[in-house]
Amino acid sequence: MKIFLKINACIILIGLSSLVYSQQHGLLSFDLMSGVVDTLKIPEFDNQIQNEKTNFNMGIFNSDYCSLDSMPPTVNVYPNSNFTKKRQASKDFDINCFPIRTSLKLFIMNNDSLMGLCSGVMISRRHVLTAAHCIANMNENTLKNDSIFICPVFDNGVSNPNFHCSWVKKAYFFKNWNMSQTDIAILELDIPVGDETGWVSIGFDSNDSLLLDGIFYKFLYPNITIPQIDPNNYNGDTLYYNYGIVDLAGTHSLGISNASGIPGESGSSLIKVVNNANYTTYGVLSFSNNLVHTRLTNWKYYSFKSIIINDLELGIPNDFTETEMTVYPNPTTDYLNIISQDNQFIDRIILFDLNGRKLMDKNYSSSPVTLDVSDLPQGMYLLITFSGKNKHVKKIIKNY
Repeated sequence: MKIFLKINACIILIGLSSLVYSQQHGLLSFDLMSGVVDTLKIPEFDNQIQNEKTNFNMGIFNSDYCSLDSMPPTVNVYPNSNFTKKRQASKDFDINCFPIRTSLKLFIMNNDSLMGLCSGVMISRRHVLTAAHCIANMNENTLKNDSIFICPVFDNGVSNPNFHCSWVKKAYFFKNWNMSQTDIAILELDIPVGDETGWVSIGFDSNDSLLLDGIFYKFLYPNITIPQIDPNNYNGDTLYYNYGIVDLAGTHSLGISNASGIPGESGSSLIKVVNNANYTTYGVLSFSNNLVHTRLTNWKYYSFKSIIINDLELGIPNDFTETEMTVYPNPTTDYLNIISQDNQFIDRIILFDLNGRKLMDKNYSSSPVTLDVSDLPQGMYLLITFSGKNKHVKKIIKNY
């Protein structure tokens, strides 16, 4: 069902803090449902590790990758830059393809109306990455609003009928956060939107030259027209994108020379893309000038990973029932026989490996179904079947 929403102007991307961040301050956890606030310690980690990333996942909507340009842009670029100006995403792509469908618009509740806030991206089944200044008051360690709402690939003023929107139930950001180092936050959703949309990975790399070697994409919701920066009309209700080469790297920042942002883009991710292989965000937008992003460094990465780790496996909700489907033999060496409850027709079967990679997505109209898995390596897999409006999940083991 489509939701028609009132859109307002929101966060300005300009700010600066002279605060010095201490790693001992930890993470603040705000429960928007109960009002409880907790402080979480930054987890221990091996500081000799130079880079790491979580897994990305396509979700269960479909297996369609977006074909994103992997060469540096030469047209529609900012002067003296290798990064494009903003362009409406739906003009060039099916926005339901991956990873575009992981892009989110954030809203707040104000006088019984939903008002546009910032941009974000799915990074697990239930978690969104955005900027701290979108949701929290600097120097106060408090939330700006007690009701936050998100919608995937919100476009042309309406929610996407293919995906669920969700209220935020928890928010995480660094205690005493500041714009220059720690303007980054995680939102935990009431429902696992990422099961449908999938999610991008988060990562860090201590080697600037390796990190900046590649093509980065941004998906965002500009919501104010500022002719001095960009003559196009923006009102926050439409998804835009730009891409190209990132050429500025500081200890806590990543940016693009001579590029500029618009309010509403705050919290949008800087995603390094290798088609069909890598979709990793390394930071979120904090400042307009030179599109400066708060960079994920090792301690920020491990702090956030500790929050999302339980929602990274396979992208399948834990509350799916596993009792209404018969699969045999299990373990197996070659074939699986699959029978749905009451011999209902099986409409669709999806198979994932333990890294969350979708190995098969096939439509059927029968029961039972015999599935050939003889070519799969030895290991554990997750099998999902769809029968009418029912979805069922089963772990299977493949032996030699």
